[in-house]
Amino acid sequence: MLRLRNRLLPLFRAATAHPSPIQPRALLLLSTSTSTTSFAPFSLEDYLVAACGLAPTQAREVSKKAVHQLSIKYRKGKVSSFRLSSASNPDAILALLSSAGLSRADIAAVVSAEPLLLRTSVKKLAPRLLALRDRVGLSTPQITRFLLVASRALLSCDVTPRLEFFTSFYGSFDRVLLAAKRSMFLFSTSLERIIKPNIALFRQGGVLDVAKCPGCHKY
Repeated sequence: MLRLRNRLLPLFRAATAHPSPIQPRALLLLSTSTSTTSFAPFSLEDYLVAACGLAPTQAREVSKKAVHQLSIKYRKGKVSSFRLSSASNPDAILALLSSAGLSRADIAAVVSAEPLLLRTSVKKLAPRLLALRDRVGLSTPQITRFLLVASRALLSCDVTPRLEFFTSFYGSFDRVLLAAKRSMFLFSTSLERIIKPNIALFRQGGVLDVAKCPGCHKY
């Protein structure tokens, strides 16, 4: 009996040294329950007022705009508020925009134009945003103007190749922005499969200066 007890004791000690797989889940449920009772849920409207300096009425409209955009994006499924359930990701986005040189007023204007910017992955957005400055050579005011017009495209892809192409094609950054205002798909359309072949077709049809052709910006 003594031998059996001596053999079992190390096994019991080893088992108690490792937490039960049930314990972390119980702790998670407990912490979730505690947090929901201790803290108010994240409010995008309040955040826009406190962090971005928007007026309450403007913040309310921007918040409604964000909800509407999400409802369209997730029309077939449940509306996701991922990365908008706390101030963590929005804070990181604001810090990124600030590091790119945007003023608080610039950031407020950009966020108002595209509120879903606040839920974008910082890891994805950072290199795309910095490429506007480091690769394309845009100044801070130009970056701000670009974000006011085409930040949605920046959320989904690297716009640098298209921006470089269109700057050369149209002849100036200002003309690129004008074309982007007329066509929301300018920076999300494939260069190789759609844009360049269409330009070639226009030229084959006798349109030499495609950039100045009315309606030719709608690729």
